[in-house]
Amino acid sequence: MFQDLLERYVLVQRGALLRYGVAVALAVGALLLVHLLNAAEGIQLSSLAVASVVLSALYGGLGPALLDAAITAIGIDYFYSEPLSSIFDSWSSIFRVLTYAAIGALIAAVVASLREAHRRLHRQLEEVERARRTRETTLAIVSHDLRSPLSAVLLGIAYVRRAAAEGRNLETLAGALDAVHRSAESMKRLVDDLLDAARVESGRFSIEAARQRLLPILEDAVEAGRPAAEAKRMRIELQVPEGEHVVHCDRQRLTQVLSNLIGNAVKFSPEGARLELRLREEGEWLRIEVEDWGPGIAREHLPHVFTRYWQATGTAHLGTGLGLYIAKAIVESHGGRIGVDSEPGRGSTFSIHLRKATD
Repeated sequence: MFQDLLERYVLVQRGALLRYGVAVALAVGALLLVHLLNAAEGIQLSSLAVASVVLSALYGGLGPALLDAAITAIGIDYFYSEPLSSIFDSWSSIFRVLTYAAIGALIAAVVASLREAHRRLHRQLEEVERARRTRETTLAIVSHDLRSPLSAVLLGIAYVRRAAAEGRNLETLAGALDAVHRSAESMKRLVDDLLDAARVESGRFSIEAARQRLLPILEDAVEAGRPAAEAKRMRIELQVPEGEHVVHCDRQRLTQVLSNLIGNAVKFSPEGARLELRLREEGEWLRIEVEDWGPGIAREHLPHVFTRYWQATGTAHLGTGLGLYIAKAIVESHGGRIGVDSEPGRGSTFSIHLRKATD
């Protein structure tokens, strides 16, 4: 119960108007109580004013506490201290103001420390909760996405062992070995994505940039995506204007980004669709676009596409939800930016902006 009262009335942040308004109300209320009790008993009960200052400090902080101290000290000096209707006519009057202000400042400092500690605690709790959710999501991804390729590897190995025991020709095992290799590659990609995501989260993600021509990198990405595209009877069109088009980049990492964008475009596009990879000049920037003619992305989903582990409801379990998150980290590590434009039913265009190399 005490913790609830503390969080509700002391630790919560409030607007200035409310904090100062409460301080004025407490000061006026204290002066009225002093007046009533003083008239009834004939005793000066200025301790009520001190209580008012303390409450103002607890509720509103230093500023409201000092305002309350000024109002109550001056009010007591003017209305209740001899001679009446005068202020600061003695050292005791000045001492009263300083005492009230010191009490208010002390309480306000304690409250400020408590609020800061409370904020730090909440941030730590949020980080712990985020880490817990991340761990659970990672375990779910690993358990789901590794199960299928691992099963394929185990089945392939079992088949090869049986075939070897039966003395079959190695040529008959080529298909099984290819399946094992594809499954192992799939598992490696998942592990690499998880490691990259962990590096991004920990701030240890880095690139090795060098002066590179973009055309070979674009061609490598197209070649990497061509088998998957041909399996769906899709064609990838590369459009590059004349010129060198040089940037400072990590070739392997940039190829990883483009391969991911092309792979996603192929994955989510219908058979026979067309995919375009374009390079455009925009002043000191080079703009790389990957445009598909797939189903598009709903407007409410666009702000989330580069979020870690996020997947639209209709595309759940079609990936790990890490590819675009890592792609964004890679592009931003190059000093560039990545974005997406899409409209349901009319495809999507992912764009990468990289600054031209000037040396």
